[in-house]
Amino acid sequence: MVRIHKMELVALSAAVALAASGCVGVSEEGAGNQPDATAASGSDSAQQAAKAPQPPAGLEEETEEGLEAAADYWVALLNHAVATGDTASLKEFSAPDCSLCQEQIAAIDRVYAEGGSIADGQFSIVEISSSLDQFQEEDGDDKVAFANFGMERAAGEVLDSGGKASGQIEPVSCQGIDSTWDEVAYDKDGNFIGSICRLAVQEPEFDETTGWQPLDVAFNAQ
Repeated sequence: MVRIHKMELVALSAAVALAASGCVGVSEEGAGNQPDATAASGSDSAQQAAKAPQPPAGLEEETEEGLEAAADYWVALLNHAVATGDTASLKEFSAPDCSLCQEQIAAIDRVYAEGGSIADGQFSIVEISSSLDQFQEEDGDDKVAFANFGMERAAGEVLDSGGKASGQIEPVSCQGIDSTWDEVAYDKDGNFIGSICRLAVQEPEFDETTGWQPLDVAFNAQ
C-alpha cells in the first residue's frame, strides 16, 4: 500500500472506486484492449443484481444487531448500484449530508449516464461492531449509538459504452491494515483521507415506526 495524492483521489472517485480509500487504484493501461468476455461479465453481474435488495427484518429492531443489519443493508445497496447503475435505493438509504455516500452515487450515475457500466468490483464487510449506550438514556439523555465497520473490495473494471474496459478497479484488502494505517489514512501533506477498511455510521437515528433511518457513513479517524 502507498500514499495516494489528492489528484489521484479525484481519479478514483471518477472511476467509481471509493474516494480517499487509500488502497483503491484505477489503471487505464491497456484500456480498450480487453476481450469481449469482459462485457459479458458486466452483463452477468447486472442481471444477478437487477432487483434492489429488500430491507432486512432487523432494520426495525432498535438493537445492536439491528444497527449492524442497517450497515449491511447499505453495503448491499451500494453493490446493487455498482452492478446496475440503479442508485435510487442507495439514495433513499443514504443521509443527505453523507458526503461519502453522495460522492459514490454521483460517480456511479456518471458512469452509467455516459452509457458505461461496471463489471464486478463488489464490496464486502469484513468486520463490524456496534453499541447502544443504555446508561445515557437512564440519565435522561439521548442514547449514544454507533457502528464501526470495514469493507474490502473485489477487483473490477469500468466499461465504456462499447463494453471495453476504460479503467481497472484495483482490489482492496484490509489484511494488515493496522500496520499500514498511516500509509492509507493520510496523504503526503498529512491530511486525513481515510480507508474503506475503517468506516463509521455517524449518529444513526431510529424511528419507532420505520426502524433505522438513512445512514451517514464516513471514514473513521480512530
